[in-house]
Amino acid sequence: MANIVILKGRLGSKPELRRVGSNNTPVVEVSLATSGFAKGEKTTDWHSITLWDKQAELICTQDKGDEVFIEGSIKCDEYTDKDGNKRKKVYIRAYRFEFCGSRKQNAPQTGQVGPSSNPYKDDDIRW
Repeated sequence: MANIVILKGRLGSKPELRRVGSNNTPVVEVSLATSGFAKGEKTTDWHSITLWDKQAELICTQDKGDEVFIEGSIKCDEYTDKDGNKRKKVYIRAYRFEFCGSRKQNAPQTGQVGPSSNPYKDDDIRW
């Protein structure tokens, strides 16, 4: 089964880089707001996004409110907190993203960040 998530939304905060492990691997956890409609009213959903390595470093060039396109997969980590309670954390592990624009500028930024080659050739896609 496929586990693919595609979201377009605005960053809820300025991404902050931290490094983990013995290799000092870059990681960023950031919230993403997406909007929709339910019963005729505008709604906002918040998503926890985690980016690693070069993706983490690159998203740190963005600011709160900037619009990004995220592609990734849903992950669920289970752990025991300091009080001994079992917990679950559901988040999106982003493996690709694009900058779509800033609140400070209306024109979208060009260019793609992440894997630059399309994994599918046009001949592989049946229309």
